[in-house]
Amino acid sequence: MVMNQYGIEAKAYWKRWLPARYAALPFPDTYFTVLGEQVEQQAGDLWDDLVRRDEAPEGETHEERTGRLQMLKEEATRAVMDDLVRLPPEPGTGSDPGEDDGLESDDDFQQRVTSFQQQLDSNSTLVEQLLDGEKRIDDLTDDDLNSVIAWMSPAFLHLFDTSVEAERAKGRSI
Repeated sequence: MVMNQYGIEAKAYWKRWLPARYAALPFPDTYFTVLGEQVEQQAGDLWDDLVRRDEAPEGETHEERTGRLQMLKEEATRAVMDDLVRLPPEPGTGSDPGEDDGLESDDDFQQRVTSFQQQLDSNSTLVEQLLDGEKRIDDLTDDDLNSVIAWMSPAFLHLFDTSVEAERAKGRSI
């Protein structure tokens, strides 16, 4: 099992702010892998709860709704992270967790997650359009094709009777 983004963040936080607790863990990677999965599950459950209780404003556009639901997701994730991961620092760990400690800030982390999600959504849409025949490989820019190949694997091109080598022979930069 691979450690998810929440497990990675938890491990970094504990190493910096809870070093004694971290050192006492017999198998830290296993612990943070499981903790990351717990955070993901509980944040998802809380988000579901928040969405069920949420009332959409009248006349809300799709973009506004998407933004509002994203804010609810961030609220749920922050609450669960605060409960399970961001425990009060141990004495003697130095400065306040709010100060620059070389770790990624919550805002930077959220921007990275949002960017990743946007890229995932874009790749998913492109693959669906290719599979549905709405687009052809030749319709994609080299950047889009590179992104799809990195996401799906180069073997994906065989579904469209082409390959990386064949596309390069056409002058594509992939």
